[in-house]
Amino acid sequence: MYPLIAKWTILPGNEEKVSEALKKLAADVKENEPGTLLYMVHVPNFNEKSLPTPPAGEVVFFEIYQDQAAFFDHLNGAVFKNFVKDYGSLFLSDFSAVPQVFMTTEVLTSLGGFARAALQ
Repeated sequence: MYPLIAKWTILPGNEEKVSEALKKLAADVKENEPGTLLYMVHVPNFNEKSLPTPPAGEVVFFEIYQDQAAFFDHLNGAVFKNFVKDYGSLFLSDFSAVPQVFMTTEVLTSLGGFARAALQ
C-alpha cells in the first residue's frame, strides 16, 4: 500500500471550473487506473472552523495506491497528464522555464485504521 496526501492551489476566479474538472478527474482515475485504490479530492469547508485556517483555493488529494509503481503509473498516465495539460494553467505553478503545477506531496506510512464501504 502506498498512501499519500498532495495539495494544489487553485488560482483565484477558477474555483467553479476546477471543481467540475476535479470531479471528472476522480471519475476518470477510478475508471482507468486499477492500481489506484483510493482517490479522494477535497477543498476546505469555510463554513466549519478549521485551525489553522486553510488557504483559499487549496485542493487536498488523499490517495492510496497498490504500490509505488501504481503511483508512478498515475503520474505518467494519460488521465493525469491530460488533466494537467487541459487544466494546469488554472493552478499555481512553479517558476521553472516550463511551468509545472506546484504541489506539495507527503508520502505516508499506515499505522492502522479502516475505510467503510459507503464513504460518499
